[in-house]
Amino acid sequence: MPFPPRLGRPEEFAALVRHIAENTMLNGEVIRLDGALRMAPR
Repeated sequence: MPFPPRLGRPEEFAALVRHIAENTMLNGEVIRLDGALRMAPR
């Protein structure tokens, strides 16, 4: 989703982190936790 309608809530990020830590099928993955947010360069 290139432009999400809102940013993630802390409990949503926490649930994702917990799932990643408990999931034994994830191995060597790079998972972005930025909510598809792109900051413009200064």
